[in-house]
Amino acid sequence: MAPSSVILLQGGTLLLHNESNHIAPTTADLLIIDSLISRIGPDLLQHCPENTRVVDCRDKIISPGFVDTHRHLWQTQYKGAHDDHGLVPYIPRGNFTATLWSPEDLFWGSWPSIDAGTTTVVDHSHCNPTPDHPQAAIQALVSSGLRAVYCFTPARRLVSLAPLKVEDDTFSEESLSIYRALAKAGPFGGSGSGSGNGGDGDGRVHMGYANDSLYAPADVLKRFYADLRDPAHGRPAKVITSHALGGALTNTGAGRGGPTAVQVLHSHGLLGPDVLLAHATSPHDVDADLYRASGACVSSTPNTELQMGLFPVALRPDHYDHASLGVDCHSWGVPGIPGQMRMMLQAARFERGEWFASQGLWSRDTGFAAEQVFNLGTLGGARAAGLQGEVGSLKVGMKADILVFDTDSPGMLAAASENPVAAIVLHSNPSDIEMVIVDGVVRKEGGKLLDTRVTAAPVEEKSVVSPGTTLSWKAVARKILDSQHSLKTRAKGMDFEADEEVLIDMMHLSRETMVKGIHSSSQSYLIQA
Repeated sequence: MAPSSVILLQGGTLLLHNESNHIAPTTADLLIIDSLISRIGPDLLQHCPENTRVVDCRDKIISPGFVDTHRHLWQTQYKGAHDDHGLVPYIPRGNFTATLWSPEDLFWGSWPSIDAGTTTVVDHSHCNPTPDHPQAAIQALVSSGLRAVYCFTPARRLVSLAPLKVEDDTFSEESLSIYRALAKAGPFGGSGSGSGNGGDGDGRVHMGYANDSLYAPADVLKRFYADLRDPAHGRPAKVITSHALGGALTNTGAGRGGPTAVQVLHSHGLLGPDVLLAHATSPHDVDADLYRASGACVSSTPNTELQMGLFPVALRPDHYDHASLGVDCHSWGVPGIPGQMRMMLQAARFERGEWFASQGLWSRDTGFAAEQVFNLGTLGGARAAGLQGEVGSLKVGMKADILVFDTDSPGMLAAASENPVAAIVLHSNPSDIEMVIVDGVVRKEGGKLLDTRVTAAPVEEKSVVSPGTTLSWKAVARKILDSQHSLKTRAKGMDFEADEEVLIDMMHLSRETMVKGIHSSSQSYLIQA
């Protein structure tokens, strides 16, 4: 059968990983047939069929697409709302308000990721107040063109606005039955076509699970994880992900010398390469050994963690081989992985320098390299998302998830010719990405998102946008702004400051160790709570 799509990226600078995972920039052609990288080498035009689309990539950088391993895609409408929020102000305003969202509100959040060069996302989708919300989320992921692991969360329902009270449906048979039906139907979005509502076995959107009840009784957790991994209940979860925090902010567990999240899962025999812990800050000394022994992974989200005063762990030498990067809440900042690479790299360099300074020493080098964080956002992300060997690098047989960077933009000029990896990590912006290809389909070209055709939800009658509708970015943008305005109206009557007090106790945060920040030009930043 003749291929339905053939694209030749001609004469670009390819960022190729060698056997040691170092990047060797190489000028070559890259041939895409349908959804896969078919050939890499010089002068490939002679091997191409007549229907080949040739893209001149001379003086362009060709990179693997970025893998974001912890993201809440639904939060697009909250961009700009959390500029000065730590964990406590954020949760009632930007998390628990998910109970106010309709399935259609949820639909519009996926497109900015592609614009920023993210081709794969682990979507921790904790906006599921009704069974229709996962249908909308999966419809959006498939329609946008993203590759994803959609991590289903159990329902969280709003009981009352004032005082804030929510009800979680964590381990109920109802939640599990909704998840199982989706797991049996997926993966969604047929390879290369960008269409299809499941069941083809080669879809872009896989099912995972997000469990944020790690301190539940052991027997409950064991039964639950066994169910998620049982092929009799549908394809096993690609990823089982959880938020994990430690240190002084918690009132139980890791914050009081008790076990961290990775230790809890290990104690129950539940760790494995399908486990992905988000943040996992303030680790204990034994945690790294548990990641190594089990194959479990961690996702650091530098923008969020640094804003909350937590230090990302991804460049710790004992964590690095099982680490990856995520954006987390793009309501805090830009949705791209290069921004996270940049913050991770410079924060780690600063921490290292501060340690030397505390010893009366200084270092003549930076200690960490740009290539290390580039690999966190590509190879490391693929491993953490359960997609190692499919995405994360440019190799024959891998999925064609590929970025083409402009090199003569004001930001990239000179940097790209000197060091293309450093150019992406330290100098690039989403506007420098000329082309984004996911699964062999061009999704961004000429620096602009292309129109997309809406596909059906897994259960077609649950579609929130009519299948077959063509959406431009401008149409998506209008919907996002309309939804943002409507959500503000729905949130009227919520007393967020009072909700913060409820939240502190609900999340077992420590009032004893909590301080309040004050704005000051002096070094006296803190007052007691």
